[in-house]
Amino acid sequence: MAAIDSMPSATQLTLLRSRSRDVAPTIDLGNDTAKAELDRWYTTPASWWRMNMIGSLNGKVAGPDGTSDSLSNRADRAILQRIRAMSDAVLVGAETVRNEQHAPTGGGTLVIVTGSGNLSGHRLPREEAETNCLVLCPPVARARVDETLPGAPVLHPPLKDDAVDVSALRSVLADEGYGRVVVEGGHRLITQCLDAELLDEVCLTEAPVFGAPDATDLPGSRREQHWQRYLLASDELGYLYHRLVREECLLHLSARRGQR
Repeated sequence: MAAIDSMPSATQLTLLRSRSRDVAPTIDLGNDTAKAELDRWYTTPASWWRMNMIGSLNGKVAGPDGTSDSLSNRADRAILQRIRAMSDAVLVGAETVRNEQHAPTGGGTLVIVTGSGNLSGHRLPREEAETNCLVLCPPVARARVDETLPGAPVLHPPLKDDAVDVSALRSVLADEGYGRVVVEGGHRLITQCLDAELLDEVCLTEAPVFGAPDATDLPGSRREQHWQRYLLASDELGYLYHRLVREECLLHLSARRGQR
């Protein structure tokens, strides 16, 4: 909580553009209805994959402390929490677990993709690992997972070149009951998801600051994909909140709004 407590506080989100006609034009984050309003802004169909990230003005994903915490603010974290709460799974790579010292998500199951099985550096209690985590890894990495994240369930998905085949993850997780998935990093995993065209949506917070020149860039993709702005909002601190949907997914989103 200390990191969140030290973040700047935005009190209101203002809608700048939306394709949906049934959402409030502003959200008072101190109001009891804020969570319900955010859910209406960010609702998805039952089968839907999206990434959620924050970036600086120069496209960096980390601030002075080397994590996304020093770019974020409380409004960004409020949106993050609602997206997680509406998701069946939060998908991350092992590097994110190590670098961000990943703690419990407060929402869907934390699904971790790892090739080596090294998940040291996390802040997950054993009970959380046992009840709210799933590790995807090659069979040869199982022993290292058991050592660094004791108690976590492990699944061995299809492999490609001895590594987890990211292109198969959507069907693998659907078979496990995870239809709504938010991918939170890291850089390599999101790039792989984009290249495999797994993502229906991009949620991106743009912080009004410049990141360090040597910080990690936002992910890229080798595939030509076109995204349409579904929602754009701002707060009084100058942050912008983008919700971008892949063109071919727009009709599906519109047709199935309201499914929870």
